[in-house]
Amino acid sequence: MTTSQDPSTPPKTDAAAVAGRGALFIGGAKVTFMIAGFLQRWLLARFVGPAEYGAFSVVNGAISTVNNTMVQGTTQAVCKYAAEDDARAGAVAAAGIRLQMFVGTTVGLLFLLSAPWLAAGLGAPSYYVPWFRLVSAIPFLYGFYAVYVGLANGLRRFATQAAFDVLFSTLKTILLLGGAVAFSKFSSSKTAPVTGAFVGFVATAVIVLLVAARVMGRVKAPAGVTFPIKRLGSFMTGVAIYAALVNLALNYDLFWLRRFAGATATAARADAIVGNYEALRNLALLPYQALIVVTFVVFPLVSRVTFEQDRSATLAYVRQTMRIAFVFSAGMGLALGCRPSALLGLLYKPEYLEGTAALPILATGLCSLALLGVACAIINAAGKPRVAVILVSITLAVGSVCALVMVPDAEVGAPMLRAQALATALGMGAGFLASIAYLIRSFGAAVPLATVGRTVLALAVGTGVAQVMPGTGRLMGFVCVAVAVLAFGATLILARELGPQDRQKLDRLLRRKRPAV
Repeated sequence: MTTSQDPSTPPKTDAAAVAGRGALFIGGAKVTFMIAGFLQRWLLARFVGPAEYGAFSVVNGAISTVNNTMVQGTTQAVCKYAAEDDARAGAVAAAGIRLQMFVGTTVGLLFLLSAPWLAAGLGAPSYYVPWFRLVSAIPFLYGFYAVYVGLANGLRRFATQAAFDVLFSTLKTILLLGGAVAFSKFSSSKTAPVTGAFVGFVATAVIVLLVAARVMGRVKAPAGVTFPIKRLGSFMTGVAIYAALVNLALNYDLFWLRRFAGATATAARADAIVGNYEALRNLALLPYQALIVVTFVVFPLVSRVTFEQDRSATLAYVRQTMRIAFVFSAGMGLALGCRPSALLGLLYKPEYLEGTAALPILATGLCSLALLGVACAIINAAGKPRVAVILVSITLAVGSVCALVMVPDAEVGAPMLRAQALATALGMGAGFLASIAYLIRSFGAAVPLATVGRTVLALAVGTGVAQVMPGTGRLMGFVCVAVAVLAFGATLILARELGPQDRQKLDRLLRRKRPAV
């Protein structure tokens, strides 16, 4: 007896092809997003001084924490319920729009009205208040935009979703930098470029919302079909809690540093300290941003094998994913930390070199956060989101306590930057170690000890090569970094940590045959 397949359900081979193309589209868009984000911050730092850059970074960090939380929560909620049934996707989107009428408006108004208290809480002067009020429009606008992005993802219109991401990244880069340049031409105020940059950010939000509404707004709910807002809001809340903690973990050290520096230095000097710190963060965040792509790959794989209760496959995925992530993040950490003065001197103006000695410390911390992010993706995929929340909370708690103890008494300048970098690194290291302990207890696997040993050896070799190589200056420094990374990779190959077997293992994992259904 044969059974006919539901014509609305794509064949497995077609579904796999769609998923593969989707991964390419979304992966490419995320890489574009990462590169564009780095260029935005780097070029703005080249255009303005550390004080103005620091002020921009504090306000941008605050609004990004709120905005990214809303976008992630809304996108995942709409995607989940739209993907479950294409026929009700329009109803889900309509419910999302109605929900954002309340949530987006409330968040935007709260940010607008609390601007004076936000500035005071950060130890910032009154000229921060108009900026906080200006950017309050961003979460309101992006809340609606996220509904359309989630709808595109749920309907598996991956090319459309990727196009939205690329449009957003490109427009934000052009309008943010263009606004900074334009406002500096029409005003002699040192803070004018900051205002212009935020005007460009808001303009980007308006444009991408209009484009997304035009493209995805055509998906309508059938007559009489509705979706409960409460159900959508409940799921969104659960996702938003984790997203809020992650985004706070990416920015909280900026807020502590501005508060502590503002308590002991002039406003301009405190902003300059934060500007120097943000220049370090732009580089130190690269491992975290790069490993985000890994989470997109590992999430569906682990979700499937844990659902099937396939312990051997789960063990293999966890071990291989954490192993490769550990080696990759170590290599990036080496590149960032082995010759920090050359790297910073190559990218930034001399005014941004005050925190040079803090870069290796901060890079170590953010490599730990990158690995924590991969571990949390595995844990979330296994259906344990509360554990991921606890792990990120550990990072925030330990980092904040260390900052309260170490940073206020540090001398304003390089010592304060090193103290804040160390406090951040300790918090992120604590979260990562806790995640390793959980992975071992729950899955019986984490980063293999042999991998840790070989990677530490490779780091020692790479660092030693960078230290003994002669020559100074930016060009030779860059050459030293390249040679150190090559020495790191060569050591791993000679120690048989990396080799042809890695490709074979990956192919075997990705092409695992499953029993026919």
